[in-house]
Amino acid sequence: MPRTASRRQNRHVKHEYDDDILVTGNQPQLTMATNSQMEGNDDEEHLLTFTQQCSPDLSQQFPVAKSYERSNLESMSEEERKKIIVDTSRLVLFKALAGEPIERLKCVKQVGVNNTRVSTAVWEEVNANLSNVFGMELVKPPHFMEKNLPKKFGDRYFCINGLKDESGEHNKSIHSIHKDASIEKGLLMVILALIFCKGNLRPGFGSLRWISEIDLYRLLHSIDESLPQEPPNAETSKKANSVSFTVDGISPRVDMMIHNFSNIDYLWKVKDEEAPDDRPDNLYTMGPRAALEVGRRQIVYFCSEILDEQPDPTMLQELDEELPTQTQATTQGST
Repeated sequence: MPRTASRRQNRHVKHEYDDDILVTGNQPQLTMATNSQMEGNDDEEHLLTFTQQCSPDLSQQFPVAKSYERSNLESMSEEERKKIIVDTSRLVLFKALAGEPIERLKCVKQVGVNNTRVSTAVWEEVNANLSNVFGMELVKPPHFMEKNLPKKFGDRYFCINGLKDESGEHNKSIHSIHKDASIEKGLLMVILALIFCKGNLRPGFGSLRWISEIDLYRLLHSIDESLPQEPPNAETSKKANSVSFTVDGISPRVDMMIHNFSNIDYLWKVKDEEAPDDRPDNLYTMGPRAALEVGRRQIVYFCSEILDEQPDPTMLQELDEELPTQTQATTQGST
């Protein structure tokens, strides 16, 4: 989480901003904050963390194998049991590195285990392997999203880097290997900040804030004028895709990056049913992967760092008020 040791003024970040307040009239300031890892900035105030957090959003309870499932697994020969666990661990690791969905029953069946009465016991062993060897942990979607997510997330897991990283050096090293990945994470942080600051609550979705695709592109354009003011459509996609920002000679296509964020659950995208027929639109909110790897609390601190302000205590209090209902959840990836 970005450190906030030095504070110059006791001001607060508000829920609602002017359209270009995140720019603060100074685009380089935003660029420095989002690309600090890529630039090798040692200023801890601007350190962004993915998967190492002081206060992550809590995940749902990891399933515990029933006694008969454990017995079924132990009744297998040692060779068969070891092969199942190793093959499943390898499959999960490859899926995690590729950003593919990790679904427990599908993974177990893919390695040839047709007996679902051992799946949870195998999953426990796989999680132990990933934790002991790689420092990674399998976690379910965040507890605060549990009632809002589609059914497809019911058996979905995310592989989170659970290593403690108080200095931030480990996090900085793994995310500065590839510059394009650093750029992606910088853009993702900006999008999550815009959602949190400019998004609106929707009935039936709890504390999740949503922003329309049209508004998102308009706000991104206010930060960087080289980006299109409107999302691409079938007629303008090629032209819109050719317009992108450039960092260290790399010119990513923003619309494709946003599409990828949705595919790997950093963002949750739904169709805006209230949009007029002649101007269809989509809505975006923080996805379960972003909630687990970044967390809403870190977004609050990220916004305060950009604006050189104190984090708004009312925003932090809103997050804390949800904690009593999550006492049965397990904290993952804390530092």
